[in-house]
Amino acid sequence: MSSPSLRLSPTECTCFRLRGAARRVTVIYGKHLAPTGLKISQFSLLGFIVAEGPVSIGRLAELVATDRTTLTRNLRPLLHDGLVEPAISGDRRRRDFVATAAGRALFKRALPLWAEAEQEVRTAMGAKLTTDLHGALDRSMEKLAEL
Repeated sequence: MSSPSLRLSPTECTCFRLRGAARRVTVIYGKHLAPTGLKISQFSLLGFIVAEGPVSIGRLAELVATDRTTLTRNLRPLLHDGLVEPAISGDRRRRDFVATAAGRALFKRALPLWAEAEQEVRTAMGAKLTTDLHGALDRSMEKLAEL
């Protein structure tokens, strides 16, 4: 069975569409998180570090579905601002990170702002579309992980 022919149009590109939707959603979260100085990517990363306790760079990369190079770049501002610090580990080959007291306090302050952004997005899309989108994204991530 042959696959349907693809139109050579940027608007038909799956990546273009996903990135466009992500940019629109990111603007909403950015507006809400602005008082904290955190970008949504930093908020998520800090949240995983707060939740996981000492967490390795490999585990963090899995949690945020990114490569270690991008993750290291995204960690730099959190480290620089004293929100995250390296954790002492018995294994010198392993790099673990923990949230500092300042990082935990900022995350706690940012959490209700994030919740406002989440509610704005969910309200704009409606309950059904939100549920459908989450399901489609979860299934997509599973399928793409197989590649």
